Amino acid sequence: MAVLCASVLAGCKKDDSKAGALNVTLTYSGFARGCVTVTATDVDNAANTNSLNVAIPGNTEGSVSVAVYRKKDWGRVLSVTTQLHEVDCSTPALGIPQEKKAQVPVEGSLDVAFVVRANDVDRDGYFSSDDAEGVVSGTDCMDGDINVNPSATEVCNGTDDNCTLGESDATDKLTYYTDGDGDGYGSTEVKACSQPVGASDKGGDCHDGDPQVRPDRAEFRCDGKDDNCNGMNDEDFGVDSECKDALKCTGKLACASTPSQTTCVRLPGAENEPKVWFMDSDGDGFKGQDAGLGCESPVDGGIPQSEDCDESSIYVRNGLTEVCDRLDNNCSDGVDEGCAPLTWTMDAGVEGTGELTAIALYDEGRKAWMVGPNKLVHLDSTTGTATPYTNPSCQGGWRAVWAAADGRVFAVGDSGKMLTRTPNADPNCFNRDAPGSPPFLGITGIEQPSVGATVYAVSSNGKVFKWKEPYNQTVDLSEFGTGLENLRAIASAQSEDSLLAVGGDGNSKAVAYRYNVAGASWQVDLPSGTYDGYLKGIHVTDGRFAYAAGENGLVLKRSGGVWTSLPTAFEPNGTTKADLRDVLAFSEKGIYVATSEGNIRFYDGSTWTTAYSGTFLLSSLDGPFPTRIVAAGTGGTVVNFTAPTPP
Repeated sequence: MAVLCASVLAGCKKDDSKAGALNVTLTYSGFARGCVTVTATDVDNAANTNSLNVAIPGNTEGSVSVAVYRKKDWGRVLSVTTQLHEVDCSTPALGIPQEKKAQVPVEGSLDVAFVVRANDVDRDGYFSSDDAEGVVSGTDCMDGDINVNPSATEVCNGTDDNCTLGESDATDKLTYYTDGDGDGYGSTEVKACSQPVGASDKGGDCHDGDPQVRPDRAEFRCDGKDDNCNGMNDEDFGVDSECKDALKCTGKLACASTPSQTTCVRLPGAENEPKVWFMDSDGDGFKGQDAGLGCESPVDGGIPQSEDCDESSIYVRNGLTEVCDRLDNNCSDGVDEGCAPLTWTMDAGVEGTGELTAIALYDEGRKAWMVGPNKLVHLDSTTGTATPYTNPSCQGGWRAVWAAADGRVFAVGDSGKMLTRTPNADPNCFNRDAPGSPPFLGITGIEQPSVGATVYAVSSNGKVFKWKEPYNQTVDLSEFGTGLENLRAIASAQSEDSLLAVGGDGNSKAVAYRYNVAGASWQVDLPSGTYDGYLKGIHVTDGRFAYAAGENGLVLKRSGGVWTSLPTAFEPNGTTKADLRDVLAFSEKGIYVATSEGNIRFYDGSTWTTAYSGTFLLSSLDGPFPTRIVAAGTGGTVVNFTAPTPP
């Protein structure tokens, strides 16, 4: 085999053939570091080959030499090639090898010369990659910057530090995330030196196709999904926590069909089924008013079974003793069990045959005041006496009367006349004239314990007056409303906020007004034009119910602030619409009206029947209980009903 030596002949031991040598010289320039691989190959037998790596000594130009000796079994003609390496002999060879063929002399040496040029300006051991003619092209893509070469560490600095793949192999690339929905949060991790288009520096998006779903936000939808990518579903909505539904039944919170809302899903079980609850609305201490459906009572104190079949009346409830009053007092679905037919008594010419325009009972109906034109009479059934007050101070065209619980009477009438007195022996009456002489037609009062009653009077010219104790001072009588329609009657449930006044307008249409305490004014409660005919009487049973009656058989019920009409009240002949003068109510199923033909009609909640049939016009009805009722009218007529005791 050929023997290569790194210096010309020196130190190289000749083989036994004592043959000559080739003196291979490589002259280089432009670089100082590198390696030359010299290879000698037997031209006649390529299997005979040998190579030697020779380091560049460290100068930017110079030469290196090797001696090539042949083995005795080699041919004399050798192919000698040289190939350049950057840095050292471990790097790949560059370019196309240079080749020269030479015959090894028998003795002595034969010079074989090679010349190579490469550029390594920054002397980092890597040659410039410029492909200039006559210059070996290396791998340094930026020869001039010692920090840029194939062995450099690639970092994100805008430069291809290792001359390979740009910055794609940088070791300090930042982490970004593909943001498919453009919400500023991405999902799939991407490494890059700068933020790619369509990527975000924030990750963790668990649904990169919905811009509303992303980290760092509240869980905004109750939908069984993780809307803020924190690994939990609907955590802000309390799903599965215990709740009460609209009917106060126990349930578990669940997502509703509407986003961001929850619903309470009722748990199964008979004990969790809603039931009807009842409350006491009429104040009789027994509960029968439907308060609504629920697993718990919708109102305080509600009970799940009814104790009262008529919550419009304190005279009807479960367990109450049945009395003879046309009401189902004991809720037995029957009326007046064991009672004989109810009868009324009629007295004509009471204190003369003159007209009685009004009557007012007190002392549980045992005593009464009656008025008429120039007539003021006190009746006392406990003594069987009638006391007329005939003093001129007691005379007037009295149209309406009201009696306080202590027996004090108030009467009003024509030309603004007003009167008050107590049932004593003094013949004189105290009277006042209201300013403007209003033609009074109706009166009611409100009791004020330990102070005295306050009365309210209405007139046909649309004025209302208020008269309070001590009744004898100018300031005690004041105008309480003006500009209303033609008013005929007024009533209350013992409070100003329940005051109602009724009458008619210029087109003979019914009107009703309610006093608004907050606004200190009267407000239209029944719009004019709704019903035909004047309303002439009104009875307010409590803060929930009121009843008004008038011309053309018109009877109205006010409940929940709304007026509705009851069936038309006819006279007993069934064809004549009754001209109703007054109304008295004890229940939605117990309403009395007095007619101008002298009859008292009764409404049981479905039909009208005749309670009393007479011939004299009845203008006034009163009674503290359904077992004690009186009426008064023309001809000094007084009609009485006192319930008999059941057998």
